[in-house]
Amino acid sequence: MNIRNLIYTIADYTYPNFINEIVKSLNTKKKLVIFDIGCYRGVFTKTILKSINKKKSKIYLFDINKNVKNYIRDLKKSKNIYYNEVAISDKTGKANYNLNSFFESSGSSLSSIVKNDNKWISSRKFLLKLLFQTTEDFKKYKVDTITIDKFLKINQIKFVDLMKVDIDGLEYKFLKGAKKTLANNKVKIIVLEIMDKKNSFKHKEKKIINFLKKNKYILVKKRKFFFISLFSNLEAGEYLFELNL
Repeated sequence: MNIRNLIYTIADYTYPNFINEIVKSLNTKKKLVIFDIGCYRGVFTKTILKSINKKKSKIYLFDINKNVKNYIRDLKKSKNIYYNEVAISDKTGKANYNLNSFFESSGSSLSSIVKNDNKWISSRKFLLKLLFQTTEDFKKYKVDTITIDKFLKINQIKFVDLMKVDIDGLEYKFLKGAKKTLANNKVKIIVLEIMDKKNSFKHKEKKIINFLKKNKYILVKKRKFFFISLFSNLEAGEYLFELNL
């Protein structure tokens, strides 16, 4: 394993993901429908699969990074896993995607929030250079987008037991595109990463929590990502929401 992949692995497996809480909440369900939005290397899905044991499941993976289909080759071999190379947003159509070429797992998004943070970029590139790693710039290209509302309708999905969302700054657009789905109580658990600039993070956090509260979701737990805030103008955390009818 090279140094860059080692960093990815450490980051993926040390970030909070609320697996114990999720498994407990879904314990009585015999069949599960799971969405992993921003799946990247599939770590969340692999962890969930180990935790739900022999439960029947359909898992829908989403990512627009062109390299991801190679990273999740083993997962794609499973008949119950469906990979979708499309971005989840508030509209169905086309959008510009920013690929972080020097550290794919952070800031690769339709949002430019990480791309525009010079402090974050310079500090991470400095660290990688100390480890003798290449530091390319962000690349931009057009990608397809779809809303959650439309995806569920096209694929005739009536209910989603677990929806994990990691899209680096585009969280509110995701929610707008899932407005009907959430209003009709079609998702049980949402694991959502929230990211924004430090000076506007609290406002965004409150806005998202209130949006979900109006749709009968309670905030079960939250944890901050301190590494993202270090030497940057960004703040982020992961939030566990559950439908409370």
